[in-house]
Amino acid sequence: MTRSATVVGAGLVGLSCARALQREGYAVTVLDREGVCAGASFGNAAHIATASVLPQAAPGILRQFWRLARDPDGPLIARPGYVLRRANWFARFLAQARPSRYQAGAQAMAGLMAQAWPAWRSLLADTAATDLVRETGALHVFGSQAARAQAEAAYALRRQLGVPCEDLSGDEARELEPALGAKVQAAVHIPGMGMVTDTHALAQRIAARLQADGGRIEIAEVTQIGAQGVRVADVWRAADLTVLAAGAWSDRWARALGIDVPVVSERGYHLMLPASASALKLPVLLTEKKIAVTPMSQGLRLASVAEFAPPDAPPDLDRAFRVFRGLAGWVTGLEQPAVSAWVGPRPSTPDSRPIIGRSPRFPNVIAACGHGHLGLSLAAITGQAVADLARGRPGSLPAAWVSPVWRQRSR
Repeated sequence: MTRSATVVGAGLVGLSCARALQREGYAVTVLDREGVCAGASFGNAAHIATASVLPQAAPGILRQFWRLARDPDGPLIARPGYVLRRANWFARFLAQARPSRYQAGAQAMAGLMAQAWPAWRSLLADTAATDLVRETGALHVFGSQAARAQAEAAYALRRQLGVPCEDLSGDEARELEPALGAKVQAAVHIPGMGMVTDTHALAQRIAARLQADGGRIEIAEVTQIGAQGVRVADVWRAADLTVLAAGAWSDRWARALGIDVPVVSERGYHLMLPASASALKLPVLLTEKKIAVTPMSQGLRLASVAEFAPPDAPPDLDRAFRVFRGLAGWVTGLEQPAVSAWVGPRPSTPDSRPIIGRSPRFPNVIAACGHGHLGLSLAAITGQAVADLARGRPGSLPAAWVSPVWRQRSR
C-alpha cells in the first residue's frame, strides 16, 4: 500500500524533501501558507556556498556582535524586544563560540558541504533544472591587503577542511572578473562554489516535477501538527509521515510536538539592480561590507543584513538599505538605482547546522529546518537525508553533522 507524506513548507528545503520522498514511493502533499518559494528561498543570495563551513558563532563573536550592533549603518540589526524574548537562544549561540565547539562545528559543516554538489546534481537532473545552476566558482574580495591578512585564519581553516582557496591580487582578480572595480586590492578565488540564476524558477521546476508525478501543492494554513498528520481549517488531514520544513516558523510547530527546535528569525534583505547595470559573471562577496553580489537572470542581486526580528514583523527598509550605500568602485554598476527590494527570514540555529531528525514524541514526524544562511546550498542533501530517515536506512549524514532534535523540557 502506498504510504502518504505531508511536507509543511514549500521552500527549496521542503520541496527537495517532498521530491525525495516521492521517489521513495510516497504520495506527497506540500502545504504552505503562501505558496512555492515565498520565503527565504525566494530572496537569498543565490550562492551555492560550499566555502561556508565556518559556524557563525566563532571565538570573539560577542565583541564582534556588540561592535556591529552599535553601527547605525552596519549589516547587523537586533530588535531589543525580540532578542530579550529569545535570550536562551543567544546564550546557546555564545556557548558555541568556545574553540572546541567551533572546531567541531566547522568539521561537521565541511562534511555537509562536501555532499552539497553531488546531491544537487542528482536533483537538477531529475527535475530538468540544470540550466538554472552554474558551477562558476566565486570571489571573496577585499579593499586592502591588510583586510585580507586579517581574514587569513578563516581561509587557512577552510583549506584544512578541504575547501580550495586561491589567493589573488586585485589585478589578478580583475583578469578573472573584469567587472570588479579599482577598490578591490586582494581576493580569494573559491573554485568549488556556484550560483543559481533564478531561485524562484528552480523551486518551480522541482514543484512541476513533483506535480507531474502525482504530488500535490496547496496554499493552506496549518494550525496544528500531531501524530496523525496536520490540521488545516479545523480538519485533520491524515498522513503516515509529516515533515516539518517551515523555515523560521518551524519552532511554533515544534513546541506543540514536544520538541526543542532552537530556531530564530534572522532576516535578510536584498536589492535587485537592472540586468544592464553590470557585466558581472561570477558571484562575489564584498567581505568588509558583508554584501553578496550575484548576477542573476532578473538582474544583479545585492544581499546582506542579519536582522533579528519576528519573521512577520514589518520591514525596516530605510535602516536596512543603508548597508547598500557607498558601493561605487567595488563592482561596476552597483551605484545604479534598485528596481525592487525584498526581506525574508532565515531560520538560524545556535550552531549553524540544520536540524534534521525524528521527533522523540512522534516518530512519524521528521524535522528538516534551521538551515540559516545555507538553505539553498543544503536543500538537496537535506531531501536525501529525510528520505533515508523515512525508509529507515543508514543515513548519508552522520548525526554529528546536524543539530539534534531534543525533547522539549517541561516547564
